[in-house]
Amino acid sequence: METENPYSAPAAYVADATPEIPEDIRKKIKGAWIAAAVSGSLTFAITLVAMSGTPILGFSAWELLDVGFIFGLAFGIYKRSRACAVAMLAYFIISKIIFLVESGKPSGVVMSVIFIYYFWQGVSGTFAYHKLKDRNPALAASGG
Repeated sequence: METENPYSAPAAYVADATPEIPEDIRKKIKGAWIAAAVSGSLTFAITLVAMSGTPILGFSAWELLDVGFIFGLAFGIYKRSRACAVAMLAYFIISKIIFLVESGKPSGVVMSVIFIYYFWQGVSGTFAYHKLKDRNPALAASGG
């Protein structure tokens, strides 16, 4: 006759309490922070060329502040911040309008529309994530 160890922990089935973030929400957020990182990288590259003495798009060393701001917003989107997603979308649109007014010609419209699409998806994804998190306390507790 086999006796149970009175000191062993009881065996019980414990379900995974951490819910998964839906794939569509994760894709929207990922696309937005990657688009922001690409935008920051392109701005950084153009700024470096302008700082080397080649006049390009009226850029100067001051655009390094712009680069830092864009990368900060990209990190915020990566961390699923609604404020950063909205700020990135607004900042991008406003900067394109200012560039259009200053240059007088609409250049890079197709690329701008692509970036705006991804930034809009980021806004949509971060809001959907927070709505899901508010309805599911286990997701909020897991930090997901």
